[in-house]
Amino acid sequence: MKLESRFWMVQNGEKVFGRGPCILLKTIDRLGSLNKAAKELNMSYSKAWSIINRAERVLGYSLLERETGGIDGGGSYLTSEGKAIIKAYEGFCKEAEESAEEIFKKHFKDI
Repeated sequence: MKLESRFWMVQNGEKVFGRGPCILLKTIDRLGSLNKAAKELNMSYSKAWSIINRAERVLGYSLLERETGGIDGGGSYLTSEGKAIIKAYEGFCKEAEESAEEIFKKHFKDI
């Protein structure tokens, strides 16, 4: 038997950041585009934009730098805060899952 868990940050009952936004940011970072990331994740552009916009609004800082149109077609790039929240979230999840696994073993070792 195995324990599975998911973590997300909530403020005033509103989900702000978790696994989905983390995957979205990492995909944007890899592809250099919110639109391309949304397509790869089978998500509408408006849904992807809404996820990022809500997180930025509640967190109080930008996760992406956006370049509109132009000759090269623009793109989106992670800010230093965007990179930092990914690192912090993934580090927290790894440590929390390891701790939770130990607690799970302690309480369910005989079941």
